[in-house]
Amino acid sequence: MEELSEFLSEQNEEIKKLTKSSSLAYWKASISGKKEDYDAYERSVIESQRYFNNKSSFEKVKHFLETVKGDIDKRQLETLYVNYLSCQGDLDLIEKITKKSTQIEQEFSTFRAKVDGKELTDNEIKEILKKEKDLEKLEKVWNSSKKQGEIVEKELVELVELRNTLAKSLGFKNYFEMSLELSEQKEEEVERIFLELEKSTGSSFRKVKEEMDEKLSKDFSINKNDLKPWHYHDLFFQEAPQIYEVDLDKFYDKDILSIAKKFYQEIGLKVEDILNRSDLYEKPGKNQHAYEINIDREGDVRILENLKNNERWMDTTLHELGHAVYEKNCDVNLPFLLRENTHIFVTESIALFFGRNSKNISFMKKYCEISEEESKTIGEVLKKQLKLDELVFLKWAQVMFHFERELYKNPKQDLNRLWWSLVKKYQMIDFYRDKPDWASKIHFTIAPVYYHNYLLGKILASQLSNYLIKNVLKENAEDADYADVRAGNYLRNEIFVHGKKYRWDELIENATKEQLTSKYFVEEFCN
Repeated sequence: MEELSEFLSEQNEEIKKLTKSSSLAYWKASISGKKEDYDAYERSVIESQRYFNNKSSFEKVKHFLETVKGDIDKRQLETLYVNYLSCQGDLDLIEKITKKSTQIEQEFSTFRAKVDGKELTDNEIKEILKKEKDLEKLEKVWNSSKKQGEIVEKELVELVELRNTLAKSLGFKNYFEMSLELSEQKEEEVERIFLELEKSTGSSFRKVKEEMDEKLSKDFSINKNDLKPWHYHDLFFQEAPQIYEVDLDKFYDKDILSIAKKFYQEIGLKVEDILNRSDLYEKPGKNQHAYEINIDREGDVRILENLKNNERWMDTTLHELGHAVYEKNCDVNLPFLLRENTHIFVTESIALFFGRNSKNISFMKKYCEISEEESKTIGEVLKKQLKLDELVFLKWAQVMFHFERELYKNPKQDLNRLWWSLVKKYQMIDFYRDKPDWASKIHFTIAPVYYHNYLLGKILASQLSNYLIKNVLKENAEDADYADVRAGNYLRNEIFVHGKKYRWDELIENATKEQLTSKYFVEEFCN
């Protein structure tokens, strides 16, 4: 059908230009933190939104979807439909949302907590929370970091209300529902998985939480009932405290980039070109988090980090490079619209699958020069720590999912009280203060209605791991060494190369011979 072919060709070319321009602008802004760079990024986003706001083109997409026959053409049209629908409605409102979001993101990027007149980076804060035993200093550092929530709270609530206004104008109940629909997910399906996991992990978490509290109360010489959020080694208790007598950081007090390069080379997924284009160390004004970005979908893939030689950044580097090798290995012969991951939670699963290796004894024996004798002791600790990590994150993801859903249902409610009630329910930390600590989580601004994808990614990571061990590597799970070219070939050929050609559910079933299931995650971490 010549008319459809011409339309899709034109769309691919125009969207390619817009995507590259926007990606480069975001990259520059997140490194510099400068207002003029964020303004340039904002303009590039608005330019894309204006393009997708075109009513005539949207009508063409809907018309072609009714008659299209070819799978590749249909998939491109489905992708276009989502992009156009999300940018329909009042263009002034859409631009207002973008401006507000960019403003808040810049505030996050340039914020540095101050303690006793000294500015602290996120890396320094994490280190203090992990190692400091002075209770007064711990509380002071935690409070100082949370001040960014107070700075952005008003604008963030306004942003939520603006997003809801847009969603309602497009026929949705709220922005939360709209976001899930546009990402080919259903709220009831996501909720079902979260409920299943809550039921199957409740007793396991209570057990490890008791173990954590026992150890932390001894470490701080306080009663278990007096433990507060700042005692759990993390700003949000999204990462588990290291309560076992092994300092994992000492094994990674070396060039972790060299380790990452060697690992990915041995798995058959080279990353040196990615790292050469990346920005990896701390700078004033720079975004203090980590992310991967695909600039042009033609090979220019990069990661941003604030690297230190420790276990957390080993995990993060393996994680971000997991995203990067997925994007790098998409089939370049696919149309531009399909030359990206099939779904955000699928690329998260790959990143999480690789990131877990930082606590994999086979990985550490190979890359950290651990002796056979030492590995026996460490191996048992790693199993316990990894189980702790996964259960702690599972409860944190419950907080984020339920809070954000309620946030979009009613942004005028007492959000501070809602936040701490969910922390108590899921993370079992009984604490309250009337401050917008929830607003200090950057994801509400830059990645709204996203957090559930991390948990779905963890589920899929366990499913992929199970399939790889049984059907590709054919090893005992205890001895699994993923630094094997067979693993890289499987991931490249069954997942990466297909890009967005298949819906996420079809891709998963093709790759693992079953639908997405939480049973392998539960078997691995919750028994």
